[in-house]
Amino acid sequence: MHRYIALTLALFILSLRLFSVAVVLSGGGGRGAYQIGVLGALKDLGIEIEAVYGTSVGAINAAGIISEGYEIARDTWYSIDYSELMTVSPALYNLIQGHFRELDTLELASALRSITTSQGIDVAPLRNRLSEMISEDKIRDSEIDFGIVAYSLSNIRPFVMYKENIPEDQLTDYVLASANFPAFKREKIGDLSFIDGGVYSNFPVFMPKERGFDRVVAVDIVGLRLGENLAHVNLFSHGMNVTLIEPSEHFGTVMTFQKEVSQRYLICGYLDTMKAFGQVHGEHYFIYDDFDPLWGLFSCLGDTERPKAMEILGLKAITGGSPNYHYYRQILPWLENVVNSEYCLPEVTVEKMLEELALFLKVERLKPYTPFTLLMAVLDKWDINLYKDERSIQYLTRYKRLLLFLDYLVAKSDKIEEDSVRFKEFEERFRTSLALPLQIFQPPVHRSP
Repeated sequence: MHRYIALTLALFILSLRLFSVAVVLSGGGGRGAYQIGVLGALKDLGIEIEAVYGTSVGAINAAGIISEGYEIARDTWYSIDYSELMTVSPALYNLIQGHFRELDTLELASALRSITTSQGIDVAPLRNRLSEMISEDKIRDSEIDFGIVAYSLSNIRPFVMYKENIPEDQLTDYVLASANFPAFKREKIGDLSFIDGGVYSNFPVFMPKERGFDRVVAVDIVGLRLGENLAHVNLFSHGMNVTLIEPSEHFGTVMTFQKEVSQRYLICGYLDTMKAFGQVHGEHYFIYDDFDPLWGLFSCLGDTERPKAMEILGLKAITGGSPNYHYYRQILPWLENVVNSEYCLPEVTVEKMLEELALFLKVERLKPYTPFTLLMAVLDKWDINLYKDERSIQYLTRYKRLLLFLDYLVAKSDKIEEDSVRFKEFEERFRTSLALPLQIFQPPVHRSP
C-alpha cells in the first residue's frame, strides 16, 4: 500500500514537471509577500514559469522575480519596512492602515493635513528601492514574458503593457506607475499622470489569454468577493486551465508593511500553493501523509488499558472484544458522530477531529504536519489546569474528554510514530526554500497534565 502511494506521488510530481504556466499576480499592497511564497512553491514543485503578469504590487513582484530571482525577492520582503517605502509619520502610517482608534484627534488632523497639503504620500524611497532591485536589461533579455497594467489619469485610459511595448529605459517607471496607490503622490511619465492599475484591472487574468497561454496560476491577494471567485475568473479566462490561489488567512491590511507580517504571508503562500497542487491536505491546517494515528496508539494498549481509555469517552468496552472491534465498532462510530464525518474513511474522521481541537487551542497553522505531529502539537498546547475554568459548551461536552483520551493514549502507548522520509524531505525543502530557522521544527515535548 505504501509503495503504491509513493509511486502515485512520484508520478504526480513528475507530471507537474511536464508543463509550464503563466502566472497572474493581483494588486494588494503589503500582502504581496504572499505572491512570493506562491512562486517559491511553484519553483519547488518544478513547474516552469513562462510568463508573469501583474498589477500594482503584483507588477513589482513580477519585475523583481524575473529580474533577480526568487531568493532575492524573498529576502527583500523579509527585510521590508514601511519607512523604506514611503516618507510618512507614524500617525499617517496608522491612518492609511485604517487604525483610526490608535490616533487622538490632533494626530488624526495632522495626518489628514499632511496628505492634502502634500498632494499625496511621497514614495521616493520605493522608487530608489525598485531602481536597485529591478534590472530592465535582465527583464528584456529574459525568456519569461512580462506585462503590467497601469492607468493614466491624464487621458482617462488603461495602459496594458507587455515588455516589448514599454519604452526603453522606462520599465521601472511604468512598474511604479502601476503601483501608484491612490494615497500616493501621482506618478508622472512625460506629460502623463498615472494612478494604480487596479482601478482598471486589479487581477488581469485576461493578459495570459491575450498572449495565448492555456495553463495559468492566478494569485489574488485581495479577493474579488463576487460569489465564487474562480467562477468569476472564468468569465475572463474561457479556454484556459486556471488554478486560483488566495490567502487562507490574512495578517494585516493592504498597507501593512512589517517584516513579521511579510514572513507569515510568505509561509502562507507557499503552503496554500502546496495544498492547491495536492502536496498537503486539510481543511484548516497543512497535513502531509494520510494515516490514522489514533489506531496506532490504541492498538498498543493492553487488555486492561483499552477499557479505561474508552471510559474516558463515556464508552463501555464490549467484554472479550478485540482491539479492532473496540476501535472500529465502538470508538470510530462515536467519533464520527462527534465531528459529523459519517461515511468517511477513519483517517479523515481523525483528521477532522485533530483540526477541530487544534483550532480551539490555537495551534500554529503555518507549518506542515503529519497526523501524528498535529496530535502531539494539540497535546503540547493543552494544559488541563489552564482550562479548569473553561465554561464553553464545546469544551465541556466534546473537547475535554477527547483531549483526556488522547493524553491517555500517548501516556500509555509505547508506539511513537516516526516521521516518514518523504515528510522529512518535504519539511526540509519548506524550511530551506523560505529560509526559516531550524528551531520552529523542533518536535513538541508533551507534558502530561
